[in-house]
Amino acid sequence: MSFDINRDLDIILITYNRINKLKEIVSDMLNYNSPIKNCCIKFLDNCSTDGTSKFLEELEKKYKNITHIRHKMNIGGNANIVRAFEYVSKKYFWILCDDDRLDFTYWEHIREALESNKYDLIQVYSDAKVTYGETQKNKLAKLILEIVFLPGAIYKSRNIINDVLYNSYINIYAYIPHMSLISKIVNDKKDIYFCPYDKNIVIQNSSEGCYSRGIKKYIHPFVKYMDLSIGFILSLQLFDDKKLRSKCLDIIRGYNGVSFQGYILNDLPYYWIRAGMYDNILPIYNICNDSQRKSFIELLLYIRNLIKTRESFKINNFHILYIYKINEESIFSFIGFSKTYYYKTFLKNEVKSLFRVIKCNRYIRFTFLFFINLTIKIN
Repeated sequence: MSFDINRDLDIILITYNRINKLKEIVSDMLNYNSPIKNCCIKFLDNCSTDGTSKFLEELEKKYKNITHIRHKMNIGGNANIVRAFEYVSKKYFWILCDDDRLDFTYWEHIREALESNKYDLIQVYSDAKVTYGETQKNKLAKLILEIVFLPGAIYKSRNIINDVLYNSYINIYAYIPHMSLISKIVNDKKDIYFCPYDKNIVIQNSSEGCYSRGIKKYIHPFVKYMDLSIGFILSLQLFDDKKLRSKCLDIIRGYNGVSFQGYILNDLPYYWIRAGMYDNILPIYNICNDSQRKSFIELLLYIRNLIKTRESFKINNFHILYIYKINEESIFSFIGFSKTYYYKTFLKNEVKSLFRVIKCNRYIRFTFLFFINLTIKIN
C-alpha cells in the first residue's frame, strides 16, 4: 500500500504554559501550504494554567483531525515525551515541541523519504555547526547528537516496543527519554535518512530549557541537578557499539569545536561540582575509550584535590532548630545558619546562631547572640 501522509503520519505536540509560542507553531502546522495540516494531530497538554487548554479546546472543536489531551497533573516535560510514545497509532510519528517553528520549503525530500517506506528514522533537522567527518560512523555520531533535539526526526512506529518504552521511562532522569528509541534503531542497524544541514524543516527556538517547569518542590536530586550533557553521556550506555559511543563523546561539544578532553577539563568540572554529578562516575568511565578514560581520571584527581584544599560543596542553611552530629561533635542550635564543607581530609561544620551548644569528649561550648562564647572543659 502506498504512503498516504494523512493516513500514515501521527503528529504529536507536547506543551506546557507557552501559549504564545504554541500559537506560532500551530499556525505553521495548519497553514494552507502545510503538508501535515490534515494529519492526525494530538496535543499533549501538561496541565497548563496560562490559557493553553482553552485554546486547544477551541482548536479541537474547529478541526476534526485535532485531539486535545490534557493531563490531570504536570508530569514533567520528559515524561510527556514518553506519554507521546503511548499515543502513537500510525505508521510514522513526529513529536513536536511548543517553542519551535516549522518551515516546509524543503519538505519534498522528506516526502520522498516517507513514501519510499525504506527508513525507520528520517532526520528533519541538522546542525550546521556540528562537523565530524564523512565516514558512516562519524555521520551516525553527529546524527545522535543532533536529534537529542526531540523534533529533529520522524520515526517508524514499529520501533516502539515494550523494551523501548520501558527504557524511555528509566531514561527520563537523564533528560533524553527518546534516546531509548534512537539506540534501538541504531543497534538494529535500521535504515536512516540523513537530512542535509541546509534543508531543515524544524527551526530550533531558544526558550527556557528547564525540563521540570511547573514542578517547584520535591524534585528528585537525580533530576534536580542533572545537566543535559551529563544526561547525554549516560544515555550512550544504550548503544551497543563502543566505538560509536566514543565518537559521540568526541563531539559532545562539537558545535563549539571542543573535543571530549577539552570538555571534561573545562566544562565538566563546573557541572560536576555545581550539579553534584559525582554519583555517575562509573557509568561515565565505562562509556569512555582508553584515551578518554585517561583524561577522565585526570579530572577526578583534579576534583579530589579541589575538595581537599578548598571549601567545596558548601551548604548554607537557615534553621530554627538544628541538631547534628559530625565527627566527635554533637551540635544543638536555635535560630541561625549552618555550613558543611570539606577542608583538607576532614568534613567540617560551622554553625552561627542565637544560641548554640557544642559537646565533644573534651569540652562543652555555649554560644549566645552569634559571637559570645563560654567553654567548659571536661576532664
